[in-house]
Amino acid sequence: MRTVLAAIVALATTVSFAQTKAKTAAAKNTKPAPMASTMDVTGDLKWIGYGVGKSHKGTIPVTGKVEMKGDELVGGNFVLDMANLKTGDSPRLEGHLKSPDFFDVEKSKEGTFKITKVEALPAGKPNEPTHKITGDLTIKGKTNSETLLATVAKKEKKYTATASTTLADRTKYDIVYRSGKFTPVGELGDKLIEDKIDVQLDLTTK
Repeated sequence: MRTVLAAIVALATTVSFAQTKAKTAAAKNTKPAPMASTMDVTGDLKWIGYGVGKSHKGTIPVTGKVEMKGDELVGGNFVLDMANLKTGDSPRLEGHLKSPDFFDVEKSKEGTFKITKVEALPAGKPNEPTHKITGDLTIKGKTNSETLLATVAKKEKKYTATASTTLADRTKYDIVYRSGKFTPVGELGDKLIEDKIDVQLDLTTK
């Protein structure tokens, strides 16, 4: 009987030791979770709008913060300085874009973009998009979800991001001047302004 009990005790001790050893080894092989951090960013938003047989382009200054976990982008909030919108065409066009016909910067000096979802894309060729970013864009008090394809890169201690998309319908942001949705196309003729706007966001961490 004593021999049986001794064998049971020895077996239990061996199992317990093996389990402890396994847990210790697993703990050693477990990497610590990446640290979360917030970084300031600055840059600009480049835009192109289209008319009949022509286009206009310009920039809007952007500031904000990105949220990182290790080297992975997980969130961010950005401010679009609409009052300092610039064009490469003419002061007259710039003034018109700042008027109530378009962005009405006296009443709405800033726009915002808040990231709501970040999806890492499969590794591709150099300079191909690395992330799909979805967020809430607010302009003139109107908020809509927009999705951008972004290339995020790290150089030394700074991160850069270039993201682009086409805003398919500017009228969702109460920018309806010379839109075919609000004025018959026949009346507008060559004064028609398309509803789509191409945008590219270029940002760098400080």
